Amino acid sequence: YSFEDNSDYVYDVRWSPIHPAVFATGDGMGRLDVWNLNNDSEVPTASVTLDMQPAINRVRWHQSGHQVACGDADGRVWIYDIGEQIAVPRADEWQKFVRTLSDMRANMVDSQDEGGLVS
Repeated sequence: YSFEDNSDYVYDVRWSPIHPAVFATGDGMGRLDVWNLNNDSEVPTASVTLDMQPAINRVRWHQSGHQVACGDADGRVWIYDIGEQIAVPRADEWQKFVRTLSDMRANMVDSQDEGGLVS
């Protein structure tokens, strides 16, 4: 499965420590994206581009899941608060995530059966 919303290489990806379907990515154009696969797999749930767009080469979550830090190519560290509506999983998030993964696998099989390339 491929997430094609980025316009440059993605240098780091990290899953949220508390939410099963949330992860963050950092790319070469200075863009930090937070994705929630239970909501959408085509576009990120939240996104920010760093000033002067330095490449983000590291992404890390705080153990609480309420903050994400990223390090840029110029040696700076940026810390962002993640809102409750994104960070905190609802009671049904694991069940929804299992369904989401099942749907993604089914889409991959359909693409392979049609002769398409899967990335």
